[in-house]
Amino acid sequence: MANVVLIVLIIINLKILYFLFIAMPNWINIIISTVFTIFGWILCVISSLLKKLRHKRTPEEVIRYRLSVAKNYEEWTQLAKELDVLLGNDEWKSNSISPYYDYNLIQYKLDHFRQVRENNDFLSMIYMLRSGLLRNLGGLNDPRLFSQSYLGTKKLIEDYTKEVITQLEYIGEQDFSEIPKLSKMEFFNDTRQSFGSTALVLYGGTSFGLYHLGVVKALNENGLLPRIISGTAIGALIAALVCIRTDEELPRIFEPGGINLGAFGKVGSKGNIRRKISRFLKHGYLMDIKVLEECVLSNVGDLTFEEAYAKTKRILNITVSPTRKFEIPQLLNYLTAPNVLISSAACASVAIMGLYDSYDLMAKDKTGRIVPWAPSEIKWKKWTDAVPTESESPLTRITELFNVNHFIVSQANAAVVPFLSREQTTRASILVKCGHFISTEYRHRIAQLEQMRLLPRMFRGMVDEKVSGNVTIVLSISFADFKTLFSNPTHSSLDYWVLKGEQSTWPLLALIRNRCLIELALDRIYLKLKSSPPAERSYALYPTTKEKNNGRKRTKSVH
Repeated sequence: MANVVLIVLIIINLKILYFLFIAMPNWINIIISTVFTIFGWILCVISSLLKKLRHKRTPEEVIRYRLSVAKNYEEWTQLAKELDVLLGNDEWKSNSISPYYDYNLIQYKLDHFRQVRENNDFLSMIYMLRSGLLRNLGGLNDPRLFSQSYLGTKKLIEDYTKEVITQLEYIGEQDFSEIPKLSKMEFFNDTRQSFGSTALVLYGGTSFGLYHLGVVKALNENGLLPRIISGTAIGALIAALVCIRTDEELPRIFEPGGINLGAFGKVGSKGNIRRKISRFLKHGYLMDIKVLEECVLSNVGDLTFEEAYAKTKRILNITVSPTRKFEIPQLLNYLTAPNVLISSAACASVAIMGLYDSYDLMAKDKTGRIVPWAPSEIKWKKWTDAVPTESESPLTRITELFNVNHFIVSQANAAVVPFLSREQTTRASILVKCGHFISTEYRHRIAQLEQMRLLPRMFRGMVDEKVSGNVTIVLSISFADFKTLFSNPTHSSLDYWVLKGEQSTWPLLALIRNRCLIELALDRIYLKLKSSPPAERSYALYPTTKEKNNGRKRTKSVH
Protein backbone atom coordinates (compact mmCIF):
# COMPACT_ATOMS: atom_id res chain seq x y z
CA MET A 1 0.00 0.00 0.00
CA ALA A 2 2.76 2.42 0.93
CA ASN A 3 4.52 1.79 -2.40
CA VAL A 4 1.30 2.56 -4.29
CA VAL A 5 0.96 5.82 -2.36
CA LEU A 6 4.54 6.75 -3.28
CA ILE A 7 3.99 6.07 -6.98
CA VAL A 8 0.80 8.17 -6.99
CA LEU A 9 2.68 10.89 -5.13
CA ILE A 10 5.41 11.02 -7.77
CA ILE A 11 2.85 11.20 -10.60
CA ILE A 12 0.93 14.01 -8.89
CA ASN A 13 4.15 15.87 -8.16
CA LEU A 14 5.23 15.62 -11.82
CA LYS A 15 1.84 16.82 -13.06
CA ILE A 16 1.92 19.77 -10.69
CA LEU A 17 5.43 20.68 -11.79
CA TYR A 18 4.37 20.45 -15.46
CA PHE A 19 1.38 22.73 -14.88
CA LEU A 20 3.47 25.21 -12.95
CA PHE A 21 6.15 25.40 -15.63
CA ILE A 22 3.53 26.21 -18.28
CA ALA A 23 1.07 28.44 -16.41
CA MET A 24 3.18 30.32 -13.87
CA PRO A 25 6.03 32.83 -14.03
CA ASN A 26 9.42 31.24 -13.49
CA TRP A 27 10.12 32.52 -9.96
CA ILE A 28 6.65 31.56 -8.72
CA ASN A 29 6.80 28.01 -10.09
CA ILE A 30 10.21 27.48 -8.51
CA ILE A 31 8.96 28.48 -5.06
CA ILE A 32 5.72 26.49 -5.29
CA SER A 33 7.37 23.37 -6.72
CA THR A 34 9.99 23.51 -3.96
CA VAL A 35 7.20 23.53 -1.37
CA PHE A 36 5.54 20.54 -3.07
CA THR A 37 8.88 18.71 -3.17
CA ILE A 38 9.44 19.17 0.55
CA PHE A 39 5.83 18.17 1.21
CA GLY A 40 6.32 15.04 -0.88
CA TRP A 41 9.45 14.12 1.06
CA ILE A 42 7.51 14.41 4.32
CA LEU A 43 4.73 12.19 2.93
CA CYS A 44 7.34 9.57 1.96
CA VAL A 45 8.59 9.49 5.53
CA ILE A 46 5.06 9.26 6.93
CA SER A 47 4.09 6.44 4.57
CA SER A 48 7.22 4.54 5.54
CA LEU A 49 6.38 4.93 9.22
CA LEU A 50 2.79 3.79 8.64
CA LYS A 51 4.04 0.70 6.84
CA LYS A 52 6.21 -0.20 9.83
CA LEU A 53 3.32 0.30 12.27
CA ARG A 54 0.72 -1.69 10.33
CA HIS A 55 2.73 -4.79 9.53
CA LYS A 56 4.40 -7.28 11.77
CA ARG A 57 8.14 -7.35 11.23
CA THR A 58 9.49 -10.10 9.01
CA PRO A 59 12.74 -11.96 9.92
CA GLU A 60 14.51 -9.76 7.35
CA GLU A 61 13.23 -6.56 9.00
CA VAL A 62 14.23 -7.83 12.44
CA ILE A 63 17.83 -8.45 11.34
CA ARG A 64 17.93 -5.11 9.51
CA TYR A 65 16.91 -3.35 12.72
CA ARG A 66 19.53 -5.23 14.73
CA LEU A 67 22.10 -4.23 12.10
CA SER A 68 21.19 -0.56 12.57
CA VAL A 69 21.80 -0.71 16.33
CA ALA A 70 24.87 -3.01 16.38
CA LYS A 71 27.48 -1.88 18.92
CA ASN A 72 30.62 -3.16 17.18
CA TYR A 73 31.79 -4.33 13.77
CA GLU A 74 32.04 -7.99 14.80
CA GLU A 75 28.35 -8.00 15.79
CA TRP A 76 27.41 -6.16 12.61
CA THR A 77 29.37 -8.62 10.44
CA GLN A 78 27.69 -11.63 12.04
CA LEU A 79 24.23 -10.15 11.48
CA ALA A 80 25.15 -9.23 7.89
CA LYS A 81 26.14 -12.86 7.23
CA GLU A 82 22.80 -14.06 8.59
CA LEU A 83 20.94 -11.59 6.39
CA ASP A 84 22.91 -12.61 3.28
CA VAL A 85 22.03 -16.26 3.93
CA LEU A 86 18.37 -15.38 4.51
CA LEU A 87 18.16 -13.38 1.26
CA GLY A 88 20.17 -15.86 -0.82
CA ASN A 89 22.87 -13.32 -1.63
CA ASP A 90 25.59 -15.98 -1.79
CA GLU A 91 24.00 -17.31 -5.00
CA TRP A 92 23.97 -13.78 -6.44
CA LYS A 93 27.67 -13.34 -5.57
CA SER A 94 28.68 -16.60 -7.27
CA ASN A 95 26.93 -15.62 -10.52
CA SER A 96 29.28 -13.23 -12.31
CA ILE A 97 26.64 -11.86 -14.71
CA SER A 98 25.36 -8.35 -14.02
CA PRO A 99 24.34 -5.37 -16.19
CA TYR A 100 26.36 -3.00 -13.99
CA TYR A 101 29.86 -4.05 -15.12
CA ASP A 102 31.71 -5.70 -17.99
CA TYR A 103 32.03 -9.20 -16.52
CA ASN A 104 33.48 -10.60 -19.77
CA LEU A 105 36.38 -8.12 -19.61
CA ILE A 106 37.07 -8.84 -15.94
CA GLN A 107 36.99 -12.61 -16.55
CA TYR A 108 39.38 -12.25 -19.49
CA LYS A 109 41.79 -10.12 -17.43
CA LEU A 110 41.65 -12.55 -14.50
CA ASP A 111 42.33 -15.59 -16.72
CA HIS A 112 45.23 -13.80 -18.39
CA PHE A 113 46.74 -12.78 -15.02
CA ARG A 114 46.48 -16.34 -13.72
CA GLN A 115 48.05 -17.81 -16.84
CA VAL A 116 51.01 -15.41 -16.62
CA ARG A 117 51.52 -16.26 -12.93
CA GLU A 118 51.38 -20.01 -13.59
CA ASN A 119 54.06 -19.57 -16.28
CA ASN A 120 56.12 -17.48 -13.84
CA ASP A 121 56.42 -14.81 -16.53
CA PHE A 122 57.17 -11.84 -14.27
CA LEU A 123 58.04 -9.49 -17.17
CA SER A 124 54.56 -10.03 -18.60
CA MET A 125 53.15 -9.47 -15.12
CA ILE A 126 54.88 -6.11 -14.94
CA TYR A 127 53.75 -5.16 -18.44
CA MET A 128 50.09 -5.99 -17.73
CA LEU A 129 50.02 -4.30 -14.34
CA ARG A 130 51.74 -1.19 -15.61
CA SER A 131 49.60 -0.73 -18.73
CA GLY A 132 46.08 -1.68 -17.64
CA LEU A 133 45.54 -1.07 -13.93
CA LEU A 134 42.45 1.08 -13.35
CA ARG A 135 40.44 1.65 -10.16
CA ASN A 136 37.10 1.10 -11.88
CA LEU A 137 38.09 -1.22 -14.72
CA GLY A 138 34.99 -2.31 -16.59
CA GLY A 139 32.78 -0.76 -13.90
CA LEU A 140 33.82 -3.33 -11.28
CA ASN A 141 33.47 -0.75 -8.49
CA ASP A 142 30.01 0.46 -9.41
CA PRO A 143 28.19 1.12 -6.08
CA ARG A 144 25.18 -0.87 -7.29
CA LEU A 145 27.33 -4.01 -7.21
CA PHE A 146 27.77 -3.47 -3.46
CA SER A 147 24.15 -2.75 -2.53
CA GLN A 148 22.86 -6.31 -3.04
CA SER A 149 25.01 -8.20 -0.55
CA TYR A 150 25.82 -6.82 2.89
CA LEU A 151 29.30 -8.34 2.82
CA GLY A 152 31.25 -8.10 -0.40
CA THR A 153 30.18 -8.28 -4.01
CA LYS A 154 30.49 -10.61 -7.02
CA LYS A 155 33.05 -13.38 -6.45
CA LEU A 156 34.60 -12.59 -9.86
CA ILE A 157 35.35 -9.02 -8.76
CA GLU A 158 36.84 -10.15 -5.45
CA ASP A 159 38.97 -12.79 -7.21
CA TYR A 160 40.28 -10.21 -9.70
CA THR A 161 41.29 -7.79 -6.93
CA LYS A 162 43.02 -10.55 -4.94
CA GLU A 163 44.92 -11.73 -8.02
CA VAL A 164 46.22 -8.22 -8.76
CA ILE A 165 47.40 -7.75 -5.18
CA THR A 166 49.02 -11.20 -5.14
CA GLN A 167 51.06 -10.34 -8.24
CA LEU A 168 52.06 -6.91 -6.91
CA GLU A 169 53.30 -8.50 -3.68
CA TYR A 170 55.14 -11.20 -5.63
CA ILE A 171 57.01 -8.60 -7.71
CA GLY A 172 57.80 -6.55 -4.60
CA GLU A 173 59.12 -9.46 -2.51
CA GLN A 174 61.04 -11.56 -5.02
CA ASP A 175 64.59 -10.83 -6.12
CA PHE A 176 64.99 -11.01 -9.88
CA SER A 177 68.39 -10.84 -11.52
CA GLU A 178 66.82 -9.13 -14.54
CA ILE A 179 65.10 -6.46 -12.38
CA PRO A 180 67.28 -4.40 -10.02
CA LYS A 181 65.69 -2.84 -6.97
CA LEU A 182 65.64 0.69 -8.36
CA SER A 183 63.78 -0.52 -11.43
CA LYS A 184 61.17 -2.12 -9.18
CA MET A 185 60.85 1.12 -7.22
CA GLU A 186 60.37 3.01 -10.45
CA PHE A 187 57.69 0.54 -11.54
CA PHE A 188 55.75 0.84 -8.28
CA ASN A 189 56.09 4.62 -8.15
CA ASP A 190 54.86 5.05 -11.72
CA THR A 191 52.00 2.57 -11.26
CA ARG A 192 51.04 4.25 -8.01
CA GLN A 193 51.02 7.66 -9.69
CA SER A 194 48.92 6.35 -12.58
CA PHE A 195 46.42 4.58 -10.34
CA GLY A 196 45.78 7.72 -8.25
CA SER A 197 45.23 8.43 -4.56
CA THR A 198 42.28 8.51 -2.18
CA ALA A 199 41.37 11.42 0.09
CA LEU A 200 38.98 11.42 3.03
CA VAL A 201 36.90 14.63 3.17
CA LEU A 202 35.14 15.57 6.43
CA TYR A 203 32.37 18.07 5.79
CA GLY A 204 31.04 20.40 8.51
CA GLY A 205 28.39 19.39 10.98
CA THR A 206 28.20 21.61 14.13
CA SER A 207 27.84 19.09 16.98
CA PHE A 208 26.95 16.46 14.36
CA GLY A 209 30.57 16.77 13.18
CA LEU A 210 31.69 14.59 16.08
CA TYR A 211 30.38 11.67 14.06
CA HIS A 212 33.44 12.08 11.78
CA LEU A 213 35.45 10.50 14.60
CA GLY A 214 33.40 7.32 14.22
CA VAL A 215 34.03 7.30 10.47
CA VAL A 216 37.78 7.62 11.07
CA LYS A 217 37.69 4.89 13.73
CA ALA A 218 35.86 2.41 11.46
CA LEU A 219 38.22 3.05 8.53
CA ASN A 220 41.34 2.88 10.70
CA GLU A 221 40.38 -0.37 12.42
CA ASN A 222 39.89 -1.97 9.00
CA GLY A 223 43.15 -0.63 7.55
CA LEU A 224 41.35 1.68 5.11
CA LEU A 225 42.14 5.16 6.47
CA PRO A 226 43.62 7.32 3.66
CA ARG A 227 46.81 9.31 4.35
CA ILE A 228 45.26 12.39 2.71
CA ILE A 229 42.55 13.93 4.90
CA SER A 230 40.71 17.21 4.38
CA GLY A 231 38.37 18.97 6.79
CA THR A 232 35.95 21.87 6.70
CA ALA A 233 34.50 23.62 9.77
CA ILE A 234 34.04 21.00 12.56
CA GLY A 235 35.49 18.46 10.15
CA ALA A 236 38.73 20.49 10.20
CA LEU A 237 39.01 19.97 13.99
CA ILE A 238 38.56 16.21 13.59
CA ALA A 239 41.05 16.07 10.69
CA ALA A 240 43.60 17.94 12.83
CA LEU A 241 43.14 15.51 15.73
CA VAL A 242 43.77 12.57 13.40
CA CYS A 243 46.66 13.90 11.30
CA ILE A 244 48.93 14.89 14.20
CA ARG A 245 48.97 11.30 15.46
CA THR A 246 50.94 8.31 14.24
CA ASP A 247 49.35 4.92 13.58
CA GLU A 248 50.31 3.83 17.10
CA GLU A 249 48.90 6.96 18.76
CA LEU A 250 45.65 7.27 16.81
CA PRO A 251 43.57 4.56 18.61
CA ARG A 252 44.08 6.38 21.94
CA ILE A 253 41.77 9.25 20.97
CA PHE A 254 38.86 6.78 20.86
CA GLU A 255 39.53 5.59 24.42
CA PRO A 256 37.72 7.16 27.42
CA GLY A 257 39.33 10.55 28.06
CA GLY A 258 41.31 10.34 24.83
CA ILE A 259 40.11 13.82 23.84
CA ASN A 260 40.45 16.65 26.35
CA LEU A 261 37.07 18.41 26.72
CA GLY A 262 38.01 20.31 29.87
CA ALA A 263 37.58 23.71 28.20
CA PHE A 264 33.86 23.07 27.66
CA GLY A 265 33.48 21.70 31.18
CA LYS A 266 34.63 25.02 32.67
CA VAL A 267 31.75 26.87 31.04
CA GLY A 268 29.05 24.68 32.57
CA SER A 269 25.55 23.98 31.27
CA LYS A 270 23.67 26.41 33.53
CA GLY A 271 22.38 29.38 31.50
CA ASN A 272 23.88 27.87 28.36
CA ILE A 273 21.01 28.81 26.03
CA ARG A 274 20.67 32.30 27.48
CA ARG A 275 24.39 32.97 26.98
CA LYS A 276 24.26 31.84 23.35
CA ILE A 277 21.23 33.99 22.53
CA SER A 278 22.75 37.02 24.24
CA ARG A 279 26.07 36.53 22.38
CA PHE A 280 24.28 36.16 19.07
CA LEU A 281 22.23 39.33 19.56
CA LYS A 282 25.24 41.38 20.66
CA HIS A 283 28.02 40.04 18.42
CA GLY A 284 26.35 37.99 15.67
CA TYR A 285 27.68 34.55 16.64
CA LEU A 286 26.53 31.81 19.02
CA MET A 287 29.68 30.21 20.47
CA ASP A 288 32.71 31.53 22.32
CA ILE A 289 35.83 31.22 20.15
CA LYS A 290 38.09 31.39 23.24
CA VAL A 291 36.61 28.18 24.62
CA LEU A 292 37.10 26.45 21.26
CA GLU A 293 40.67 27.77 21.04
CA GLU A 294 41.51 26.38 24.48
CA CYS A 295 40.05 22.97 23.56
CA VAL A 296 41.92 22.82 20.23
CA LEU A 297 45.26 23.87 21.78
CA SER A 298 44.93 21.28 24.55
CA ASN A 299 44.44 18.50 21.98
CA VAL A 300 46.49 19.68 18.98
CA GLY A 301 49.20 21.85 20.55
CA ASP A 302 51.28 24.27 18.51
CA LEU A 303 52.31 21.94 15.68
CA THR A 304 52.57 23.38 12.18
CA PHE A 305 51.41 21.61 9.02
CA GLU A 306 54.99 20.79 8.09
CA GLU A 307 55.85 19.44 11.56
CA ALA A 308 52.75 17.22 11.60
CA TYR A 309 53.56 15.80 8.16
CA ALA A 310 57.16 15.08 9.17
CA LYS A 311 55.89 13.23 12.26
CA THR A 312 53.02 11.16 10.83
CA LYS A 313 53.30 11.33 7.00
CA ARG A 314 49.57 12.09 6.96
CA ILE A 315 48.61 14.95 4.65
CA LEU A 316 46.28 17.34 6.48
CA ASN A 317 44.23 19.83 4.46
CA ILE A 318 42.07 22.52 6.08
CA THR A 319 39.70 24.76 4.12
CA VAL A 320 39.36 28.47 4.91
CA SER A 321 37.44 31.16 3.04
CA PRO A 322 38.90 34.68 2.99
CA THR A 323 36.74 37.43 1.49
CA ARG A 324 39.57 38.53 -0.81
CA LYS A 325 40.04 35.76 -3.35
CA PHE A 326 43.84 35.81 -3.75
CA GLU A 327 44.83 36.97 -0.27
CA ILE A 328 45.81 33.56 1.10
CA PRO A 329 45.41 29.95 -0.11
CA GLN A 330 41.93 28.56 0.46
CA LEU A 331 43.42 25.14 1.11
CA LEU A 332 46.05 25.02 3.85
CA ASN A 333 48.49 22.08 4.04
CA TYR A 334 52.20 21.35 4.40
CA LEU A 335 52.84 22.56 0.83
CA THR A 336 50.73 25.75 0.70
CA ALA A 337 51.16 26.86 4.33
CA PRO A 338 53.98 24.83 5.95
CA ASN A 339 54.58 27.17 8.91
CA VAL A 340 50.95 27.85 9.85
CA LEU A 341 49.75 26.47 13.18
CA ILE A 342 47.21 23.70 12.68
CA SER A 343 45.22 24.89 15.71
CA SER A 344 44.73 28.38 14.26
CA ALA A 345 43.77 26.99 10.83
CA ALA A 346 41.14 24.71 12.42
CA CYS A 347 39.65 27.60 14.43
CA ALA A 348 39.62 29.82 11.33
CA SER A 349 37.79 27.12 9.36
CA VAL A 350 35.11 26.84 12.04
CA ALA A 351 34.70 30.64 12.10
CA ILE A 352 33.13 30.67 8.63
CA MET A 353 30.05 28.85 9.93
CA GLY A 354 28.63 31.85 11.78
CA LEU A 355 28.81 29.96 15.07
CA TYR A 356 32.11 31.52 16.15
CA ASP A 357 33.83 34.88 15.83
CA SER A 358 36.63 35.29 13.26
CA TYR A 359 40.09 34.00 14.14
CA ASP A 360 43.59 35.00 12.98
CA LEU A 361 45.95 32.52 11.36
CA MET A 362 49.17 32.12 13.32
CA ALA A 363 52.54 30.73 12.21
CA LYS A 364 56.05 30.01 13.46
CA ASP A 365 58.83 32.24 12.20
CA LYS A 366 62.41 31.08 11.58
CA THR A 367 63.25 31.37 15.30
CA GLY A 368 60.20 29.34 16.37
CA ARG A 369 58.23 32.32 17.72
CA ILE A 370 54.49 32.31 17.10
CA VAL A 371 53.48 35.33 15.01
CA PRO A 372 50.51 36.36 12.82
CA TRP A 373 50.81 34.68 9.42
CA ALA A 374 49.33 37.54 7.36
CA PRO A 375 50.61 41.13 7.58
CA SER A 376 47.04 42.44 7.87
CA GLU A 377 43.84 41.13 9.40
CA ILE A 378 42.14 38.50 7.26
CA LYS A 379 38.38 38.87 6.86
CA TRP A 380 36.54 35.59 6.47
CA LYS A 381 33.48 34.95 4.36
CA LYS A 382 30.26 34.45 6.26
CA TRP A 383 28.57 31.09 6.06
CA THR A 384 25.71 32.74 4.14
CA ASP A 385 27.99 33.78 1.29
CA ALA A 386 27.90 31.88 -2.00
CA VAL A 387 29.95 28.73 -2.24
CA PRO A 388 33.03 28.65 -4.50
CA THR A 389 32.83 27.63 -8.13
CA GLU A 390 34.15 24.23 -9.18
CA SER A 391 37.48 25.69 -10.32
CA GLU A 392 37.90 27.30 -6.87
CA SER A 393 36.81 24.19 -4.96
CA PRO A 394 39.29 22.86 -2.37
CA LEU A 395 38.73 19.37 -3.79
CA THR A 396 40.02 20.55 -7.16
CA ARG A 397 43.14 21.92 -5.45
CA ILE A 398 43.68 18.63 -3.56
CA THR A 399 43.50 16.79 -6.88
CA GLU A 400 46.14 19.07 -8.38
CA LEU A 401 48.54 18.88 -5.44
CA PHE A 402 48.32 15.22 -4.43
CA ASN A 403 47.16 13.29 -7.51
CA VAL A 404 43.80 12.47 -5.90
CA ASN A 405 41.18 10.89 -8.15
CA HIS A 406 39.05 9.18 -5.51
CA PHE A 407 37.15 10.94 -2.71
CA ILE A 408 35.54 9.37 0.34
CA VAL A 409 33.20 12.06 1.68
CA SER A 410 31.85 12.01 5.23
CA GLN A 411 28.87 14.36 5.20
CA ALA A 412 27.47 15.78 8.46
CA ASN A 413 25.97 19.09 7.31
CA ALA A 414 22.58 19.28 9.05
CA ALA A 415 21.11 21.22 6.10
CA VAL A 416 22.25 18.64 3.54
CA VAL A 417 22.13 15.21 5.22
CA PRO A 418 18.30 14.76 5.17
CA PHE A 419 18.31 15.17 1.39
CA LEU A 420 21.19 12.87 0.46
CA SER A 421 20.45 9.51 -1.10
CA ARG A 422 21.61 6.32 0.64
CA GLU A 423 21.51 4.18 -2.53
CA GLN A 424 25.10 3.07 -1.92
CA THR A 425 24.05 1.19 1.22
CA THR A 426 20.47 0.22 0.38
CA ARG A 427 18.77 -1.81 -2.29
CA ALA A 428 17.16 0.39 -4.93
CA SER A 429 13.56 -0.16 -3.76
CA ILE A 430 10.73 2.13 -4.79
CA LEU A 431 11.11 3.97 -1.47
CA VAL A 432 14.82 4.59 -2.07
CA LYS A 433 14.18 5.76 -5.63
CA CYS A 434 11.41 8.05 -4.42
CA GLY A 435 13.65 9.55 -1.75
CA HIS A 436 16.45 10.06 -4.27
CA PHE A 437 14.06 11.72 -6.73
CA ILE A 438 12.71 14.15 -4.16
CA SER A 439 16.12 14.99 -2.66
CA THR A 440 17.66 15.79 -6.05
CA GLU A 441 14.58 17.83 -6.99
CA TYR A 442 14.86 19.80 -3.75
CA ARG A 443 18.55 20.58 -4.25
CA HIS A 444 17.93 21.59 -7.86
CA ARG A 445 15.18 24.04 -6.85
CA ILE A 446 17.29 25.54 -4.07
CA ALA A 447 20.15 26.05 -6.53
CA GLN A 448 17.79 27.75 -8.98
CA LEU A 449 16.57 30.15 -6.31
CA GLU A 450 20.17 31.03 -5.50
CA GLN A 451 20.99 31.68 -9.17
CA MET A 452 18.01 34.04 -9.42
CA ARG A 453 19.08 35.79 -6.19
CA LEU A 454 15.74 34.89 -4.58
CA LEU A 455 17.18 32.65 -1.87
CA PRO A 456 17.43 34.43 1.53
CA ARG A 457 21.02 34.87 2.75
CA MET A 458 20.43 32.67 5.77
CA PHE A 459 19.83 29.67 3.47
CA ARG A 460 22.79 30.17 1.13
CA GLY A 461 24.94 27.83 3.17
CA MET A 462 22.66 25.02 1.95
CA VAL A 463 23.78 25.54 -1.66
CA ASP A 464 26.79 23.24 -2.00
CA GLU A 465 27.25 21.19 -5.13
CA LYS A 466 30.21 19.28 -3.69
CA VAL A 467 28.31 17.40 -0.99
CA SER A 468 29.14 13.90 -2.20
CA GLY A 469 32.11 11.93 -3.48
CA ASN A 470 32.93 8.63 -5.15
CA VAL A 471 31.86 7.09 -1.86
CA THR A 472 29.63 9.17 0.42
CA ILE A 473 29.15 8.28 4.06
CA VAL A 474 25.90 9.91 5.19
CA LEU A 475 25.07 10.48 8.84
CA SER A 476 21.84 8.79 9.92
CA ILE A 477 20.03 11.24 12.21
CA SER A 478 16.73 11.41 14.04
CA PHE A 479 14.64 14.43 14.99
CA ALA A 480 15.87 14.06 18.58
CA ASP A 481 19.46 14.66 17.43
CA PHE A 482 18.61 18.21 16.37
CA LYS A 483 18.16 19.16 20.02
CA THR A 484 21.94 18.84 20.48
CA LEU A 485 22.83 20.73 17.29
CA PHE A 486 24.53 23.67 19.06
CA SER A 487 25.36 22.06 22.40
CA ASN A 488 28.87 21.75 23.84
CA PRO A 489 30.43 18.29 23.55
CA THR A 490 30.68 15.95 26.53
CA HIS A 491 32.29 12.55 26.84
CA SER A 492 28.88 10.85 26.74
CA SER A 493 27.82 12.74 23.60
CA LEU A 494 31.23 11.96 22.08
CA ASP A 495 30.68 8.23 22.58
CA TYR A 496 27.19 8.54 21.07
CA TRP A 497 28.41 10.27 17.91
CA VAL A 498 31.43 7.99 17.47
CA LEU A 499 29.10 4.97 17.46
CA LYS A 500 26.82 6.80 14.99
CA GLY A 501 29.79 7.34 12.71
CA GLU A 502 30.83 3.70 12.89
CA GLN A 503 27.30 2.49 12.16
CA SER A 504 27.12 4.78 9.12
CA THR A 505 30.47 3.48 7.80
CA TRP A 506 30.19 -0.30 8.30
CA PRO A 507 27.74 -0.88 5.38
CA LEU A 508 30.17 0.88 3.01
CA LEU A 509 33.35 -0.90 4.05
CA ALA A 510 33.06 -3.56 1.34
CA LEU A 511 32.83 -0.88 -1.36
CA ILE A 512 35.64 1.21 0.12
CA ARG A 513 37.84 -1.86 0.57
CA ASN A 514 37.49 -2.97 -3.03
CA ARG A 515 38.13 0.56 -4.30
CA CYS A 516 41.24 1.05 -2.15
CA LEU A 517 42.93 -2.35 -1.71
CA ILE A 518 45.13 -2.08 -4.82
CA GLU A 519 46.10 1.51 -3.97
CA LEU A 520 47.03 0.53 -0.41
CA ALA A 521 49.07 -2.41 -1.67
CA LEU A 522 51.00 -0.15 -4.07
CA ASP A 523 51.68 2.33 -1.26
CA ARG A 524 52.76 -0.37 1.18
CA ILE A 525 55.15 -2.11 -1.24
CA TYR A 526 56.68 1.12 -2.54
CA LEU A 527 57.32 2.53 0.94
CA LYS A 528 58.84 -0.79 2.02
CA LEU A 529 61.22 -0.77 -0.96
CA LYS A 530 62.02 2.89 -0.36
CA SER A 531 62.93 2.30 3.30
CA SER A 532 65.27 -0.62 2.57
CA PRO A 533 69.03 -0.10 1.90
CA PRO A 534 69.99 1.72 -1.32
CA ALA A 535 70.49 -0.36 -4.42
CA GLU A 536 72.36 -0.27 -7.68
CA ARG A 537 71.52 1.75 -10.72
CA SER A 538 68.26 0.76 -12.40
CA TYR A 539 67.71 -0.83 -15.78
CA ALA A 540 64.57 0.12 -17.63
CA LEU A 541 61.65 -2.30 -17.60
CA TYR A 542 59.94 -0.11 -20.17
CA PRO A 543 61.03 3.13 -21.93
CA THR A 544 62.13 5.54 -19.24
CA THR A 545 60.98 9.11 -18.79
CA LYS A 546 64.50 10.27 -19.58
CA GLU A 547 64.46 8.49 -22.92
CA LYS A 548 61.02 9.82 -23.74
CA ASN A 549 61.81 13.41 -22.82
CA ASN A 550 65.39 13.55 -24.16
CA GLY A 551 67.04 14.04 -20.82
CA ARG A 552 64.44 16.17 -19.01
CA LYS A 553 63.90 15.33 -15.35
CA ARG A 554 60.94 13.12 -14.51
CA THR A 555 58.07 14.41 -12.39
CA LYS A 556 57.86 12.79 -8.97
CA SER A 557 54.85 12.41 -6.72
CA VAL A 558 54.86 14.92 -3.89
CA HIS A 559 53.54 12.45 -1.38
